[in-house]
Amino acid sequence: MRIVIVGNGPGGVELANQLSGEHKVTIVERENVLHYSKPMLSHYIAGFVEKEKLFPYSFSWYEKKGIDLNLGVKAEVIDRARKRLITSDGEIPYDVLVIATGARPRGPTFEGKEFVQTLRTLQDAERIKEQIEKYKDALILGGGFIGLELVANLAKAGYRVRLVHRGSNLLGLDEELTKAIMEKLEGYGVEFYLDANTLKADENGIFTDKGYVEGKVKICAFGVIPNKEIAVKGGIHAGRGILIDDHFRTSAKDVYAIGDCAEYNGIIGGTAKAAMEHARVLANILRGKEDSYDFEFRSTVFKFGDIPVALIGKTKGEGKWFDEKTKIFLEGEKVIGAVVIEDVRKAMMLEKKAKAGVSIDEL
Repeated sequence: MRIVIVGNGPGGVELANQLSGEHKVTIVERENVLHYSKPMLSHYIAGFVEKEKLFPYSFSWYEKKGIDLNLGVKAEVIDRARKRLITSDGEIPYDVLVIATGARPRGPTFEGKEFVQTLRTLQDAERIKEQIEKYKDALILGGGFIGLELVANLAKAGYRVRLVHRGSNLLGLDEELTKAIMEKLEGYGVEFYLDANTLKADENGIFTDKGYVEGKVKICAFGVIPNKEIAVKGGIHAGRGILIDDHFRTSAKDVYAIGDCAEYNGIIGGTAKAAMEHARVLANILRGKEDSYDFEFRSTVFKFGDIPVALIGKTKGEGKWFDEKTKIFLEGEKVIGAVVIEDVRKAMMLEKKAKAGVSIDEL
């Protein structure tokens, strides 16, 4: 079976890794560099990781796996009738096409946006790293996990770092958890400006409705936009992302989507971990094995400097402190989610318990 994967990110490369020994696998990637770890970019910018450590796989790894890797090639059109992917470098026939194009940063729309950058690619990271090393400060816009990873690593490295967020809560969590995370990061020297809407930016900082915040190097972390364009151009149904069913099938026959570009029932994965899990489940489905992915139950561990924070299952609504580092979320007496600060081992245990649907008395 000829499997063509558009995208060499965490989902695409994991799917290729899973299936390369069984099928003819081709990857088409518009960037001209090998697969690199995007979650590690903030560590690279802060100086904690050398550039070469971002690349887990060499060219020889792809060759040994028998993966036909096409770098610097843009996927342009899906010819569904002829089952051909039209690229900037010619046509590639497929039996199964998997779209794993990821997402791009949501950029600023306010006045002075030319003074603000986004971080998604290695090229972005190299430019931002150079500027931060020159000016010794950073101003991050957005209180999601990308923003928090950046401020924590840069502050840990000794830079002056400020975070501006239009909301009052971080990571979409409640006030108590926000306060707990802020206290940890303030220990690194991070300065927080919450409930502050950015009105415009200039060369030296940003104007908010709470006043002016200084910062030469400004990075926008307002979330991401799924890269769905190739699907839309091919007449494949899309909402915020490319619409899929519970087997990752799109509205087009033999065309699948995984990772940040895919949307299931209003849910977009949003993390490298989710993309890799999508790939493993889809690999089994394509092998003819029964497998499924629980889109409703999401679990990931973010590392903010030296501080791991685990979000498990559903973390909205009223929670209950289990201990000083763990907040449990319940539906009746049933555990449906948890947030764990610093204790990764406990987080792994709670993930298993929450998936098993245990009651709080069984913890």
